[in-house]
Amino acid sequence: MSDLPDRLVAMQIGAVSFVDEGVDQTLDLLADKGAVNALFLATPTWTRGTGGRQIPGHPIPDHGGSEYDLGWVGGNYATPHPQYYGNTVLGAVGRAPEHPELDLLAEVIPKARERGMKSFAWMEESGGARELRRYPNFAKVLEVDAWSRPARRPCFNNPDYRNWHLGFVEDYVQSYDLDGLAWCSERPGPLNLLMQGPVDVADIGCFCPHCLEIGRGRGIDVARAQQGYRELLDWNNRVGAGERPADGAFVTFWRILLNFPEVLAWQTLWTESQRQIYRDIYGVAKACAPQVQVGWHVYHNISFSPFFRADQDYAEMAKFSDFIKVVIYNNCAGPRFYTWVKNICRSLFADADPEDVYPLMMKLLQLDEGSYEKLPQTGFTADYVRRETARAVAGVGGQSAIYPGIDIDIPVGVTRERLEPARDVGSKINWDDNEGELTACSPDGVRDAVLAAFEGGAEGVVLSRKYSEMLLDNLSGAGAAMRSLAG
Repeated sequence: MSDLPDRLVAMQIGAVSFVDEGVDQTLDLLADKGAVNALFLATPTWTRGTGGRQIPGHPIPDHGGSEYDLGWVGGNYATPHPQYYGNTVLGAVGRAPEHPELDLLAEVIPKARERGMKSFAWMEESGGARELRRYPNFAKVLEVDAWSRPARRPCFNNPDYRNWHLGFVEDYVQSYDLDGLAWCSERPGPLNLLMQGPVDVADIGCFCPHCLEIGRGRGIDVARAQQGYRELLDWNNRVGAGERPADGAFVTFWRILLNFPEVLAWQTLWTESQRQIYRDIYGVAKACAPQVQVGWHVYHNISFSPFFRADQDYAEMAKFSDFIKVVIYNNCAGPRFYTWVKNICRSLFADADPEDVYPLMMKLLQLDEGSYEKLPQTGFTADYVRRETARAVAGVGGQSAIYPGIDIDIPVGVTRERLEPARDVGSKINWDDNEGELTACSPDGVRDAVLAAFEGGAEGVVLSRKYSEMLLDNLSGAGAAMRSLAG
């Protein structure tokens, strides 16, 4: 790899790949096929997006295990050191039930360093209670919904939940020779959820005592904020069920905001609470090891939702970021955006059809892609990667590195027949109802996306979502891109 450009090419990879294929063999293959010089090692993780083998229901790739791991649970794939978790009721999380004999960080980091590869802990925030309900005291850190009931997800303002994540940070940085941490949280906040499609009441919060105290400190009338979200939930449920208010879905939504401006204030409180945990992670990591690089995963809604994009201010994030991994997955963007537009037409834009809303979204998001009905078959272009990378680079103003996420074989659809063996897995599996063959990755497509990212000003790329779902030929597209840059 010494003759290749000095730019970061990271691979997101979980423990199962090293168990199935061997550490040395996997690292050598990654370097050979994909010019990989950094690893985003998935621990802790509780999601199928980064943990386990291929998602059940999708074709198993040409390497790794030959069977689905239907009982996959996830968790901590490193050795927990209890002294770092003393100030949280959640305590130290024991080893994940899969591969309990493997300490992913201890086993992989030294061998990666021998090859000149950097190692980052990819830390996935636990967005849903389902994955963590087996842990004692987890019910004590849940959000509270608009009717003052425990909700589904943990609260960023709950000190036990916050300290639990900071315990992971301190443990990993103090116990392992890491080059960095990459932290992932794919939650958009309550108002964004209500606007972009039908929701469950348990997804809308948080009104726990910690959030109420912060809200009152900001001068927000918390009772009116809670009432406003109740009315929006009623609006969301009715519109999602096909009802149309006399003045239309959009006008009625806007009227609720006018009557309850506290709703917007509460969305801002939620977003700032999420951002504060970024600041805390950054500060704790730097206090333990100033050289450790700390960054964030910004998920795909940054390209789909102008409302979520408004929340994600790159200039603000750059103040507590060494790097930002922006999801710019061009292949799966087509089916994903197709579905996103369809969903928002069951909520905020229920007065219009997807074919009407799509060109408006293209204008608002400064995108330029193909026709709406063909998106599931075509995906987005490599030029989308270039433009979104350039926008992120301009946003951080040189204060942080931008590492675009490049998708390789991320599943974009699954037939109902394929889903049958996975019914008891408990993972989120979505399929698109659009007719026709869905878009698929290719070596040339991956090569073009990587080159487009660097043309847009990226200092590195992150090959995503996980090695265990990638075809080796498609991974080779990243290597081809790096060799072409080497001339």
